[in-house]
Amino acid sequence: EARLTAAETARIETLVAETPFAEGLYWQAEHEGRVVTLLGTIHLPDPRLRPLMSRVRPRLEAADLLLVEATTEDQAAVQAHISANPARYTITEGPGLIERLDGPTWEAVAQAARARGVPPFMAARMQPWFLSMTLAMPPCAVPAMSDGQAGLDNLILAEVEDRTPVRALEDWRVVLDLLRAGTFEDQLEALRLGLVAPGVMDALVASMLDGYFDRRPAYSWHINRAVGRFATGLSPGDFEAEMRAMEQALLIDRNHSWIPVIEQAATDHDRVFAAFGAAHLIGDQGVLALLQDRGWRVTRLDR
Repeated sequence: EARLTAAETARIETLVAETPFAEGLYWQAEHEGRVVTLLGTIHLPDPRLRPLMSRVRPRLEAADLLLVEATTEDQAAVQAHISANPARYTITEGPGLIERLDGPTWEAVAQAARARGVPPFMAARMQPWFLSMTLAMPPCAVPAMSDGQAGLDNLILAEVEDRTPVRALEDWRVVLDLLRAGTFEDQLEALRLGLVAPGVMDALVASMLDGYFDRRPAYSWHINRAVGRFATGLSPGDFEAEMRAMEQALLIDRNHSWIPVIEQAATDHDRVFAAFGAAHLIGDQGVLALLQDRGWRVTRLDR
């Protein structure tokens, strides 16, 4: 945040103030005797997750169904799919990214890849959408993740082990299909979206994490847009357009598809615990607002 101007910081706070369900990570939804506990997660490791786990553990242990974005089996299926289908993830013939990108953009890609422990020669042969997914991991998180430390989603999965049934909110192919949608040029544009210097990325992630642990998920989401002026590969207008498209595909559309899954789970089980990325909670198209629109009473549990 120190890299932002006072005007940019004020603009973020204005956007947060205008966002429904801007604050709160831990919620309960009730409707006609059905109860669902909802937790907004982060996918990165952080020592501050321990007290949060302690807070949610009683309801997690009492749950008779856990809903997550991807089960342990789903994550294994993704890794197996990558190994079995190299042509979907790498450029197996023809020119690679060095030849397809202009010099300054490729240098930014190479720098970003090195910061995440990926040799540039390997990055040059990755499909753009897959490289984008790789570069979405902040450099500061690489050592912890390489050491096996887990984000909140996987901590929750490890906590329930085999005691609680676990179900995914969607098929594991959904996000992969969304990320690799469009033409090769479309994917190159999406790749440019994430081209910020490693130091800027780490500063952004630090601010996002601070917002998360302050229980302000809307702040963590809106600060993403401020990074647009640091992006090396896109104009501010193109950056904003890419952000809007990403929000629609990866957040809003998925939120809508999750609602019937959550409602059906609550019909079939007495105590459902749903854990998913905190950005899915916020806004008038977030999970909380969509449930509320369908008659659910939502109550914040972490005030």
